[in-house]
Amino acid sequence: MRQRRLFFALWPDDAVRQALFHWQTHNLPATVRWQHRADLHMTLHFLGMVAADRVETLVRIGDSVAATGFTLVLDQIGHFPGARVLWAGPTSVPRALKGLHGRLGEGLRGADFDTEARRYRPHVTLARKVCRGEGFGPLEPLTWTATEMALVESRTGDAPMYHPLHRWRLA
Repeated sequence: MRQRRLFFALWPDDAVRQALFHWQTHNLPATVRWQHRADLHMTLHFLGMVAADRVETLVRIGDSVAATGFTLVLDQIGHFPGARVLWAGPTSVPRALKGLHGRLGEGLRGADFDTEARRYRPHVTLARKVCRGEGFGPLEPLTWTATEMALVESRTGDAPMYHPLHRWRLA
């Protein structure tokens, strides 16, 4: 049976993507692997390899966590040294984002999907293969009105590599 590498994410609009891309072009050296502009997103839950016949279950879970849009401010640059990932994220996580993440996790666990045991750290990956997180310019606070959630497939070898399979408006 075919498997797909899937995750749920907040999917930014073009203005947010452009602002993050602008930061990348002015702050990242060629020695790191930039996240493709079209792939910029904020993961809600990473699922890993999922049997293709379970995608409809994931769509139903997405349908069940109806949420309203909310605003978050990306205002810090951070670094996950083990993963060698440079990211942008919010200093303050909105209650609506915590709620959406929690409801989605409950739905996933209720349908026998594994979820991360680690505390949720919302972020947008900007680059990979980054050895240290210092020496990069600051991120001017970027206000993102989150209006769309997506079920996304990761296709290695493609650029862009993330392809939304289903989208939900956060109204």
